[in-house]
Amino acid sequence: MDAYSGIISLFIACLEIVFLINLLIFSEKNSENKLIIVIILLLFSYQFMEFIMCYSGNNSPLLVYFSFVIISFLPPLVLSLVLTIKKVSYRLTLLIFLPAISLLIYYFFLRTSFEISSCTLLFAAYEMPLGDLYGVVYYSPVIISIYLLSKMVYNPIYAEKKINLLIMLWGLLLTFIPVALIIALFPFIIDYVESFFCKAAAIIAFTLTIYAMRNSSKAVEENNE
Repeated sequence: MDAYSGIISLFIACLEIVFLINLLIFSEKNSENKLIIVIILLLFSYQFMEFIMCYSGNNSPLLVYFSFVIISFLPPLVLSLVLTIKKVSYRLTLLIFLPAISLLIYYFFLRTSFEISSCTLLFAAYEMPLGDLYGVVYYSPVIISIYLLSKMVYNPIYAEKKINLLIMLWGLLLTFIPVALIIALFPFIIDYVESFFCKAAAIIAFTLTIYAMRNSSKAVEENNE
């Protein structure tokens, strides 16, 4: 570990806490915006934990496992947000958390297998069991969210939210596609994918902040006039 390990994580965490403070103060506290606040809070928490682990050199398996707990809830929360916009039953949306929860329970008994193998200025590399299965569980909700949003933006039912939905969709696309392409072109950096994705997810934090600031009952009324 060098003196600059995790500094980028700290920088992104500072950006995300600024987004979070603005949302807490200025956004309308409706069900969609509350989910966005939770998503950005988790993104901040992960980046701050990565900074602490890399900068201090504390690679405790429990800390690494806890960081995975944080990021594992991000994709289902994003999908939950999309389903909330679609007004899908709350009980049904809870089901999308079951794969991540089941895997995390299993991982709890293997938590000593979690470690950060290296930290750099930009990213951290993780060692974990069942990495391929985790990738499927992690990215499936993201892919489903992109698919649903791409359908919703052309659905007249969501006409008053079209711009907001496009903002959210492009946030996901600009985060997910570059990461997927880079991993496909440079598969040797697969150990960095979680750290890489969560840093790219600063784009999601930014676009969701815009969504939440625009997402108010007053804005909907103005759009309908």
